Parts: sequence; C-alpha cells; structure tokens
Amino acid sequence: MHKKMLELLPGFRGKKIVVWGDLILDEYIYTTTSRISREAPVLVTEFESNEYILGGAGNVVMNVKMLGAVPIPVAFIGTGADGKTLKKILGQNSITTDFLVELDDYRTPKKSRILSGGENTKKQQVLRIDALNKTEIGKAAHGKIEGALRDLLKHTDYLIISDYLYKSVIPDVFSGIRQRFPSRNIIIDSRDHLMEFENVTIATPNEPEIKKLFPVKNFFSEQEFYEAGEELRKRLNAGGIVLKRGHKGMTVFEKDRPAETIGIHGSPEIVDVTGAGDTVISVLSLALSAGADLLSAARLANIAAGIVVMKEGCYPIGIHELENELN
Repeated sequence: MHKKMLELLPGFRGKKIVVWGDLILDEYIYTTTSRISREAPVLVTEFESNEYILGGAGNVVMNVKMLGAVPIPVAFIGTGADGKTLKKILGQNSITTDFLVELDDYRTPKKSRILSGGENTKKQQVLRIDALNKTEIGKAAHGKIEGALRDLLKHTDYLIISDYLYKSVIPDVFSGIRQRFPSRNIIIDSRDHLMEFENVTIATPNEPEIKKLFPVKNFFSEQEFYEAGEELRKRLNAGGIVLKRGHKGMTVFEKDRPAETIGIHGSPEIVDVTGAGDTVISVLSLALSAGADLLSAARLANIAAGIVVMKEGCYPIGIHELENELN
C-alpha cells in the first residue's frame, strides 16, 4: 500500500492549486517567566523574541508549497503592518501575491500567542490575543475575489476552500464559481457553514462539526456516524466526504460505496492538533490531482496528519518528510 502512495508523490510537483480562504497571521511571542506581579495576581514575563508564520488558509498554502506544488492564494488582506508582514512571508517562500485583494479598512486576522517558562524549561502558551476584522465587506470587494477565481480556474483544475469565517469566502461567490466551472474539483473545509456550499467535490468536516449538523443524533454508535456522513454527502451533492475524527482517524464516504474508517497513523499521544485539518485538505487535494482515488488519497492524508500532530503549532509537512514516513 505504501509503495502505491510513494508513487503518487512525484505527481505533486508543479501542480497548480488555487487556495481560496482566510489567511491568518500567527504570531508567537516567547518570554521568560520572572515573578508574580505585585499589581495583580498575574505572571510578569520578560520578552525574548517573536516570530510570524501563516495560519488558517495560509497554512494550507504553505503545506501545498512544501509538498512541491504551486499554491495560488486568493483572499482579503489589510493594507496595514500585519498585511504587509503576511505578504512578505509569502514572497519569501516564492508564493504569488497577485491575487490577494487588499482593503484599506480590513484588519488582517492575527492570532498572537504568548508563551512563557523558565530560562531552561519548555515554553507553554499562557495567553492568546486575537485581532480580527469587524468591518463589513462590500459587494465590490467580493466581486474582485470572484474575478480572481474566474481568471485562475480557466487554467487550473483544483480549488481548495479554507473557510475560517473571516469573510474571504462567501456562499454567493461560491455559487457563481460553481455554475461557471461545473467540472472543476472543489475541496472544502468550512467551519460551521458547510451546508451553504452544495455541489462540492469533497468536503472535510471534523467530528464536532458533524455533531452540530445532526443535533438529533446521539452518536453513541459507529452506525450513527455512518448515517450522518452519508446524509451529509447527499445533502451537499458531494462526490465524497472525509470525516476527520481525531484519535479515531478518518471515515470516508463515497457514492455507491460503503463507508470505510481509516485508523489513526502513529502514536495516540498527540502533541498538538493545530493545523492538522489544513494538512489533510492539502495532501488530499494533491493526491487526487495526482490521480489517486478518494480512499487512497485519504489514507495518504491520514499519514501526513499523523506526522503533524506530533509537532507544535501550524507545521507544514514537507514532501521528503512524507516520503521518509512511507519508506
């Protein structure tokens, strides 16, 4: 089985994948804990350093890039310092910024994580500060997103939608794109809004999301998960559903085939699930673009996810790392 997966990896190289979604700037601030404040019962920490990486759809972009393909991000960003930092990171990784829509009154989503600990101890996250966009986005701005997608999908077959609910992705634009390009492969991960995106090729919800979609079910048995997954596939008119189930692995649903569960890859002692869903949708899309069937693509994505959950934070997996794991 691993040999067939290895044979897929060379097919990733050079594949153009459009990534439409919410680019998030993740900031990590490293500090040293010194004492408890005399002003209030809080830690006093001393700044050491900080770094920026890409989160949200940005993590999908980085995964696609690290796997040897060519990501093309389409998203809103602000014109302020955070937007400039985000563009700089993309540029440093030779990723195009030509299809980003810059808005003066848009706040680029940023999540700042403050980590602290003793001088020679492991840093632990003690606080997260989110700076999110609160302004309304007009039709003209969304029209620019739709225009960029129309131009790109004339020449590319795969579109990943990574919807973190920060308004780069809206159902109206999706509907217009789907009508114009009915044969394009669209793989979506949409946080809590999945039912608004019918006629996708593949959807990748997680277990908490499917429980919200079917509140009348108790989900005490595997059969209830199988019934919910198949019902979701039919409602979305999707070619398939890859249900991410944490320590239980994944369950794959396809038309006219019984559901199949893939057990977790690697150790159950998970370090950090941050960004694992981004890895899944990236590897899944590239495997499909390289000619894999859905079940094989999901198995490969499951192996990749098993690697990244053993790392801290958003960790884009590299092609050689995946290759080594398969060997």
